[in-house]
Amino acid sequence: MNIEPIKGLRRYIEKQINPSLDDIKGLSEASRKHVQKLVYTNLVDRFDVMVDHMVMDNCRTESIFSSLSNHLNESISESYLINLLMDSDNIQDVIDVRLKDVARTNILRKRHSQKLDFLLKSFDLTEYTKAKPQVQVGNGKIVAKATPSTAKHVKVPNTVCSYADWLYARRNGVVHGSTGSKFLKNDLDMLKKLYKFDCPKTFRMQMGAITNAVNFYLCICDLLEGSNGS
Repeated sequence: MNIEPIKGLRRYIEKQINPSLDDIKGLSEASRKHVQKLVYTNLVDRFDVMVDHMVMDNCRTESIFSSLSNHLNESISESYLINLLMDSDNIQDVIDVRLKDVARTNILRKRHSQKLDFLLKSFDLTEYTKAKPQVQVGNGKIVAKATPSTAKHVKVPNTVCSYADWLYARRNGVVHGSTGSKFLKNDLDMLKKLYKFDCPKTFRMQMGAITNAVNFYLCICDLLEGSNGS
């Protein structure tokens, strides 16, 4: 398994996110809110990029290739094939280009949490795609079995993929929402459709949102690195 995308995310968190958390503490309240949102969205985006590259850079592994091969029966034009061959002196490079194209079209255009679900299953981590509580919502860490919060004010999904979806939905609210603290309707609908989670319409972006996301993403990295996917 090529884990360079994971290493890249770890370096980004260590060199960019963690120092930013220290800097945020010294800012005024008004500045802090803006910077926290910026750091949060950058972190979520980098994790999404890591998921994409883990799929593409490992497209030759048996589990990922078997999924992609279902889409390789599609006919391609002669000109497309010739262009592929002309652009490279190595047939292996041509194969990689084609596999990555198929991955982008059929896997990476899906919803963020669905891509993560695919990646986890591809590396023998199906256990972490099931509908059972495995995320400690107080700190974002993944465990074998989490105890759901009984506090009425805590409305956070606690399965791995639903939590990832929720994190990305908050990113969408910040980037595309009119107020920056309200979930988009499509995200609310998809959280309910995919994970049966009735999400509140608004959220608060605080320091804990960043640290919890860091904990969650690093746990995903640990799981992938420790898997036996091939």
